[in-house]
Amino acid sequence: MNRLRNTILFLGALLLFAACHERQAPVRDTIPYVKQLAVDTAGTYSLLASYRSAGAAGSIAVIGEPEAAYTLATRLLAADEVDNIDGKARPDRLPDFAGESFDILMDLYNAPYARMAAASPDSLREVAVRNTVMAIDSVAYSNALDPMSRLPKKRAKVFVLANSLLAEYGQFDIDTLFKMAGREALVLTPVEAMLETAAKSGCRSVAIWAPQEARSAYEHVAQAVAPEMEVTVVSTMGNGLLRPAFRDMLRIFRTLKPKATLDAVLLDSFTADLDELAAEKEHIHRQITEEDMAFDRILTPGFRFIEPNACLTSSLYRLLRERNLFTHDIAYPAVRYYQTEENRDGEFVPVEVSAEYISAHANPEPYVPDLD
Repeated sequence: MNRLRNTILFLGALLLFAACHERQAPVRDTIPYVKQLAVDTAGTYSLLASYRSAGAAGSIAVIGEPEAAYTLATRLLAADEVDNIDGKARPDRLPDFAGESFDILMDLYNAPYARMAAASPDSLREVAVRNTVMAIDSVAYSNALDPMSRLPKKRAKVFVLANSLLAEYGQFDIDTLFKMAGREALVLTPVEAMLETAAKSGCRSVAIWAPQEARSAYEHVAQAVAPEMEVTVVSTMGNGLLRPAFRDMLRIFRTLKPKATLDAVLLDSFTADLDELAAEKEHIHRQITEEDMAFDRILTPGFRFIEPNACLTSSLYRLLRERNLFTHDIAYPAVRYYQTEENRDGEFVPVEVSAEYISAHANPEPYVPDLD
């Protein structure tokens, strides 16, 4: 009887935390999986209860679909944009994340997320939570089918979600679960990182080129971080070619906001070719056709593309510095790559793979950031 009473009180507190969460609107209930973990004091919840987000010894977990996670990891490992001594914006020939450990969790098993978000949003929310729990666990595998192939791994101190859909379908549940354990989840998302960059850059009107399923994530965050900025989410039909797709995006924007201009386009893509987009922008600026002239009137003189790799790199550096989470070790960043695979019980688990394996299996096809 006492156990039942405690469970009811526990779930009631869980719902209270959900209702008080500031960054997600409208208020919604968390998923059954989180409630299950909250009362499973002998299992995953005990892992959460022993977790400490404060401290520099943990790893930085990058979580997302394989190509996006790998692309972001490449950018983070090579970053040299600030002086590591005083944090000023100038390269110092030392990696910005010197001494840090990165765990790149490439979710091969559940990709693509857009399909899951359209078919079963709650399933994607559960995937986001499960991947985060994997990141704070100290166990990985060398073979998904062999439970004895356990490998040690660092527990994550920061979670970088390399997908906007995880911000919409999962961030709320991750935060709720950690709060229930009396812990704080330090989560970075491309949604917040790009919108904050646009706001700090003085943008007054932006278009967010993103799939329909991510629309509310951007709209909710925009209300919180840049309420004065005009934000228009544009979803287009993919045709496999980036430059024509960009023109499609501008056509839709012009239909939605006939008299509006754009200071920036936020790209919901980690792999879009910025050189291709810049070339198309310059082609438009030459005003060869009437449509070029119409598009050129939309783009302000200071127009820019804002992409998630650079924004998340800056956000991560700033977070580690503000929270005093840098290791301060004089060493190159360390990295381990994992991909999710199915084990004998039909569950997905992290399996360590080499950088050479990832390079050999990289998808060479161009990616267009419209998934609608």
